Amino acid sequence: MYQKARRLKAEQVRDTGDRRTPEIACEHEDRLAAEQRAGRALMLVQERRFPVARQIGRLLLEHRDGIVLDSWATDWLGEIAETIDDRDDPAERAQFTGWVESFVPAVHGHARQRNQPSTTAEEAGRALALATEFTFQERPKIPEQVPGSQSGNPTRHERRRSLS
Repeated sequence: MYQKARRLKAEQVRDTGDRRTPEIACEHEDRLAAEQRAGRALMLVQERRFPVARQIGRLLLEHRDGIVLDSWATDWLGEIAETIDDRDDPAERAQFTGWVESFVPAVHGHARQRNQPSTTAEEAGRALALATEFTFQERPKIPEQVPGSQSGNPTRHERRRSLS
């Protein structure tokens, strides 16, 4: 009965071409847990960067007239303007940081396509340079957790593999 339930679960999570085995369900659970850990770690990093992102957002808004914008950059700047003072939740702060980071490539990409400068004013250039540095600074690599529990003991899945 237990194996049948595990096989049914495996059927629900398997990718095309995968066999319907309990191991597939375990692999899917492990992959999903790793993705969730990576997402939480990225959110924490982005939230820590929020105070700087907010300052840069204010500079960009202050000098928006000197920045050459396309529709994408205008949309990102609009999101920044609408939400800069309304970020109370950690997820909202992380999202705001992402918007600042999305604005920069949009501006530079537009300038590259048009073969023109990204800014038309010196102060706007400084603000965009700060935003660019903020966006492209090296981000910490999120370490992948070695399978197993936090105590270092093998998981049930690993114990089963080692017995085979």
